[in-house]
Amino acid sequence: MAKKFAFLLVRDFTLSPLSLFIDTLRLAGDEGDRSRRIEFDWEIVGERGLPIRASCGVELLPTRAMGNPEDFDNVVVVGGLLDTNRKLSSEKEAFLMRAAAKGVPLTALCTGSFVLARYGLLDGYSAAVSWFHIKDFRAEFPDVNAHADSLYSVDRGRATCAGGTGAADLAGYFVSQFIGQKAAEKAAKILVLDRIRSSRDVQPVGDLFPAAASRAVKRALLLMESNLLETLSVAEIAARQNCSRRQLERLFGAELGIGPMAAYLALRVHYARSLLEGSDLPIGEIAYRCGFPNAGHFSRVFRQQTGITPTRLRHPNRAVAAAK
Repeated sequence: MAKKFAFLLVRDFTLSPLSLFIDTLRLAGDEGDRSRRIEFDWEIVGERGLPIRASCGVELLPTRAMGNPEDFDNVVVVGGLLDTNRKLSSEKEAFLMRAAAKGVPLTALCTGSFVLARYGLLDGYSAAVSWFHIKDFRAEFPDVNAHADSLYSVDRGRATCAGGTGAADLAGYFVSQFIGQKAAEKAAKILVLDRIRSSRDVQPVGDLFPAAASRAVKRALLLMESNLLETLSVAEIAARQNCSRRQLERLFGAELGIGPMAAYLALRVHYARSLLEGSDLPIGEIAYRCGFPNAGHFSRVFRQQTGITPTRLRHPNRAVAAAK
């Protein structure tokens, strides 16, 4: 019997995770490139006749009307642009909640993790979220053990991935579990991927430290970026990489030319700057979100690091007028 996957697409879903996930199943589940649905089968579940628009403008029609979620071995929610108006329809919501109630495993691709979390379906679970969205996710869903230091996560009946090509890696995990590692490797080669990455592989870090090369340093930076509000100690970060504090400090010095705490501070200041430039949050709130004890301390450190005060950055004309 083929393993069956049901796909629930939100409006303005991201097309690449959907196609990479399905193509990995398609190529792994048959010999050669004949696309027969021998080992895996899939349906796009939705309201018949109503196209679903992707964020790139492409529209897809559902291939199956809403029915019994227990007909499937996994229900996959494909997220997209983050907006309160882009939720599942009431029919899709009911289908998803029935699947959860019946114990059908649930998977989230890209920002599909936000969808599951809004229904409380990730509370108490570990979830992989893109480094680009991790701060927003953790602020909105504190009951989820969200992290951005891996490409995907599988925790009991919940699987999540950061999006992009990570969807192929998560699909490769399912292929390996159901029919073997060789089938997953075959699919990756046909897709011209150098390999199927595991949950131990890290997401690409942001552009603040492009020289980061080792897995330990990359994961440490992602842990720091995921924990700006409550600062982790260097010893705790090192322990999560299965190395000593001295080893981690040497790696940071060799790759980045600074120590872990200096990098941590740079990440906090970088995030604070993005909030100052892109939000109307009070400076005291920004200081809190970035792990500073108070606005005064934040302003002093920010000026030391950037050469400008938070007020002058946000209101340059007001600062000049006050000086005059």
